[in-house]
Formats: sequence, structure tokens, C-alpha cells
Amino acid sequence: MSFFGAIAAAGPFATVVLDYTPAPGQFVNNPAFNDPSNALGAPSGGGTGSPNNASVVTLGAFGGSITLGFDEPIADDPLNPYGLDLIVFGNALWTGGDPSRRFAEAGIVEVSCDTNGNGLPDDEWYVIRGSSIPATPVEAAFTQDWDDDPNTDTPPSNASWYPDSAMFPEIPSSYATSGFLLPAPFQSVPLVNPGGPGSVAEAYFGYADLSPTLLLGDLNADNIIDEPDATPEAFYTRPDNPFLVGVSVGSGGGDAIDIAWAVHPTTGLPARLPSIDFVRISTGPNSLVGILGEMSTEVDAVASVAPRPLFYDLDGDDALDLEDLYAWHDTPTDLTGEGMANDLDRERIQRAVRAFETQDSMGGTR
Repeated sequence: MSFFGAIAAAGPFATVVLDYTPAPGQFVNNPAFNDPSNALGAPSGGGTGSPNNASVVTLGAFGGSITLGFDEPIADDPLNPYGLDLIVFGNALWTGGDPSRRFAEAGIVEVSCDTNGNGLPDDEWYVIRGSSIPATPVEAAFTQDWDDDPNTDTPPSNASWYPDSAMFPEIPSSYATSGFLLPAPFQSVPLVNPGGPGSVAEAYFGYADLSPTLLLGDLNADNIIDEPDATPEAFYTRPDNPFLVGVSVGSGGGDAIDIAWAVHPTTGLPARLPSIDFVRISTGPNSLVGILGEMSTEVDAVASVAPRPLFYDLDGDDALDLEDLYAWHDTPTDLTGEGMANDLDRERIQRAVRAFETQDSMGGTR
């Protein structure tokens, strides 16, 4: 376990690296890709077909991980669009410009709350199940052994992929990484939506490094900057709807996650965390893909979502109040992004109205 003192300025993005333990990989010993501070601060978007690799850190093969902290807790905030709370940015891209075919090296996301208040990620961890981990995540638990001897059966076969002792003095000549192994569709590239070209519903979500990071100010994912004055703090805190193919208009891309998706890894029961202090990302596939080398998650940034109360303004009066709840009952609307209006959406508008009225009564502003 390697702890770093890298700290970034306060804001909506991760501010401190608490651990970086990569698995072996072709870029692990490359200084351009093994600086964990690259995961701090805002992402550097390259667009849907050409990611900006200048600001990513590689996690190496299966189980390689990075743990990040924030200036303040990330809340499970009812006023966030779609109820999404954090966004993980990587260097995924659309293959041939087709958002249903993604060059993606998915990362498992885990979250933790600093329950003991010591500022260290030593409390219980919960896993974001996403679309493809079993209901009881421990069923997908896996451990991979590594050593630095290319003459053994233990990978990697290429000794240059093993973390260099000069760069990673705390990694011994053999070690193991553990995590949750993603199923077959994630073990190769591209990651293909089973619905095929023209699909509307997204099949795979809830993991890191699945979706591209857009150019700053590109409002519609066409790789043209529409808002030249956009700031990273505003642009990269607008979540994409993870249930739909492509990137939502106005979003900066990345992979948005709801804290409410977190479950206990052994029981599968909801964690019900009101907020989190730490995020851990680890490579989910355990695969070699020919000349492309190992599948390895890359991380550019992690951001908290900016609340937008007017996302829930259903009656169009530029306010969020009880009238919006009545409006939902008159015309049920999809507010969770899953493409249907049901009791989850009714609960969503109830929570949003209640949260805003409580905050307003306390003199808060959003």
C-alpha cells in the first residue's frame, strides 16, 4: 500500500491521493502514466474519439487501484440531476464515432465514509454494483497473483510490465491484487452494446472509464466547443444520463454514479450512505488484448455533481416547490433517467421538493 501527499486545490474534484497500488501493465513504469496526482483536479477532455492522455493515471491490470479523497464529503443529494452524485472521468472513446461501440477498460468503483473521523480510508468499503456485478458482489471477488520473474507461470510474462522497485519501493517482488471481476463483455474491446448501432438504452453503466470526457465547452458531444467560456467546475459537474447511449446535452461526459447504488459486498444489501469521503477505483477486467496489451483502467478525475434544483421544476415556473409534486402526479415524468415513469420517480420528486424546502427554511441557497 502506497500513500502519497499529492494534494490539489479545493473544489468539486478529488483533492488528495490516499493510495496508489497499480497492477503490472505496459504503462505502469512510464512517468507520463504513473503519476497518481493526474487523478486530482479537473479532467482534461479530448473528445469522443481522441482522449487527452496527458492527464490520466493508469491502474495497470486487474485489481490495480487508486484511492482518492475530497475537500468535503460528497452527499447523496436529492437535488442532483437524476439523483447522480459523482462522476469518474477516464480516457474511453467511441470506436468509429459509434457510441454503441466503446474502447473502454472498465473500472470498479467503491465508496467509503470516514465514520471514525481519522481522515484515512480505513472504514468499511461498499461497491457500486452497476449493470453487471452479481446481486451479491462477493460472488465476483477474484485475486490475481503477480511476480517479477518471467520464468514462472505467474504473470506478467513481460518483466518490464512489473512495477519498478525504484518507482514503487513498497511493492515487493511478488504480490496480489484483489477486486471484483467483470463478466465477459468487459474482457475485450470494443465494449459493444447488445442493442447494436442506433441503440437508445445503454446496457453497461456504473463503472469508471466507460464514457469519453468531452472537450471543455462541447455541449452536444460533436467535438466542437460551443461554450468557450465554460469552466471545468461548472461543465464537468453536469452528469450524463448513464442509462442512455451517448452523452446527454450539456454534460461533460464521464461516468456518473449514484451513491445509492452502493451495496455491502458480502450481503448485497444497500449501504444507505448519506455521504462519502473516499472513492476507490480498480481495474475490473483481467485480460490481454493482443498488441494492445493488458486491459487497464485509466483515471483522469473524480468530481462531485453540482445540485440543480430546477432540474425538478416540472411546472415551468422557475421554482421547485410542492406544485412540482402535483405536476408529477398529473403527468408522471421520468426523473431517474431509466426511460420510464414509476414509483422511483415519484420518490425522486418527493425527496427533491422536501430537500429544497428544508434547505430554504434554513436559509440555504443552491
